[in-house]
Amino acid sequence: MTRPLKRKTRTLLSEFSSRLGSEILKVRIFRDRDAFACERELVERDGTSFTMVLTCGETEDVRTLLMSDPYYPRVRGEVWRVLGRLEKQLGAFRGKQVS
Repeated sequence: MTRPLKRKTRTLLSEFSSRLGSEILKVRIFRDRDAFACERELVERDGTSFTMVLTCGETEDVRTLLMSDPYYPRVRGEVWRVLGRLEKQLGAFRGKQVS
């Protein structure tokens, strides 16, 4: 009898949530094994939520997604903080020292 493999849970690397008028924008970046996932969730005032998930290996993909967001000018600081943390994690993941 073989023991069933445990599913590894994804690890949250960085996130932010910002109230934009009557809507809430949430961005989370996870590490799941050898990939990273960027999750963008928009919650409208009636509670309806829309979520986009982008799996990536490079920060450029996440940067492109977040900078093309219509709310980017209002959340620019949070976006750059999240991207900085992702770059540090990618560097550590690849065995590089990132300052």
